[in-house]
Amino acid sequence: MDWRASVDIYCERMDPSFWAEPINAISNAAFLIAALIAANTARTHRVTNKAIWLLIILAACIGVGSFLFHTVAEVWSGFADTIPIWLFVLAYAVTSAILIGQVGWLTIALGVVGLAGFVALLTYLTAGLDLNGSEQYAPAVAAMLLFSAISLAKRHAIAPWFVSATLIFGISLAFRTFDMSVCANWPYGTHFMWHILNATMIGLLLLALIRHTQRTPTP
Repeated sequence: MDWRASVDIYCERMDPSFWAEPINAISNAAFLIAALIAANTARTHRVTNKAIWLLIILAACIGVGSFLFHTVAEVWSGFADTIPIWLFVLAYAVTSAILIGQVGWLTIALGVVGLAGFVALLTYLTAGLDLNGSEQYAPAVAAMLLFSAISLAKRHAIAPWFVSATLIFGISLAFRTFDMSVCANWPYGTHFMWHILNATMIGLLLLALIRHTQRTPTP
């Protein structure tokens, strides 16, 4: 694998230069803002749970990794972009299952197997469709739909947060999917909206955990 090979998969990029995607690059500041808001809220509520703080750090890493990918658009920076995202998805799913669902590791393992089966089926059904790489986020979509359904069924106070985050994620995924399709009429593309809306979604998910898990109350 050529780690320094150039990658050009977004509408805004017209050449391999560092600032060829200024809007896509700068819009990653939204992830840092989301992480800062979550960190401030966690400090206010005196949250000491290490998993929640890890998620906040991963949210900031998503912004940094994505910024690298949209400036130094090479194979290695693509991994810097996607690895923090999937670490966040995995860590959030496990953390929320334990803190909110109060489920054990066996249940989590069974859930992962079931989710993998669902993703495999979805991948088979969408084979041949040009989704601009958005199909890779099928596990995240499935997980968010599952958590939303469970929280609604249990009438948990966190349900509105999960549902709102899921709706925002669906809209942001649409912006990511249609980025290349609008190039002829809008040369800047729509990928920057994927960043802004995803940061909003991550912010909601973090605040949901902070506000609806055990913590030391503010005096």
